[in-house]
Amino acid sequence: MSDLVRDAIAAELALLERELPTPAAPFGYGADLSCASDLTPTMESVDPFSTRAIAEAAARRLDTPRGSLVDDPDYGLDLRSYLNRGTTAADINTLADRVRTEVAKDDRIARVRVVVTPSADGSELRVALQIQPVDANAGPFSLTLAVTSAGVLIEELR
Repeated sequence: MSDLVRDAIAAELALLERELPTPAAPFGYGADLSCASDLTPTMESVDPFSTRAIAEAAARRLDTPRGSLVDDPDYGLDLRSYLNRGTTAADINTLADRVRTEVAKDDRIARVRVVVTPSADGSELRVALQIQPVDANAGPFSLTLAVTSAGVLIEELR
């Protein structure tokens, strides 16, 4: 999409009048559809502050190439782009920092710890996250992602 088109869209959006007040965190999220990588056949909805919703949002964030969302060009980190290439220990540590920074952009997350483990041949990554939600009622949880050339999959959520 060209800058001309983006500017035209932004100009038209600026002319719209908001019908509802802007929601203030932590309210205003409404419901979310369950979709780590695609919608469920039943279009299942989940509480947006639930462990499941936060985990699925983190998985989507780490499967989305940066710049692919027109309205949020700073969203995403495509972990698949780190597969099948030469990697040093320093590269893995840097990747863990990038994952941490990206996941922490979600304002439902207070803290996150990340460990990235590549397969011996570099064709897969295992990303283990310890997430502390902002909502104390949700409690901390661990999320393990399997990253392959096919996508970012939730391997374990507990």
